[in-house]
Amino acid sequence: MLAPSGIFGVVAGLVMLAVPASARTWAGGVNMQAACQEQYANGSEQAILNNSGAYDWSCYDPNTGKPGGVNVDEYCQFTYGGSAYADPQGGGAYDWGCYFP
Repeated sequence: MLAPSGIFGVVAGLVMLAVPASARTWAGGVNMQAACQEQYANGSEQAILNNSGAYDWSCYDPNTGKPGGVNVDEYCQFTYGGSAYADPQGGGAYDWGCYFP
């Protein structure tokens, strides 16, 4: 039988294994429409989903007909603060989130 201190050591070790190596803090969700409008100065940009993946978003300017990319990290930094970053989490189009390191 393990002594109480031995049991504590085993439990503490298991808890340490359950804690992720790099914890991060949820900042908030991503609004792709707002990301497009913030990224391009004219404010008329539309977020377009071209498929079902996280990286299938683009911005489209209906005035010029020109497509453009979406900088989701920039959206997170602008919306939640300078150290925020974007992560597509599960990889789906609507799985984006912003986090603090």
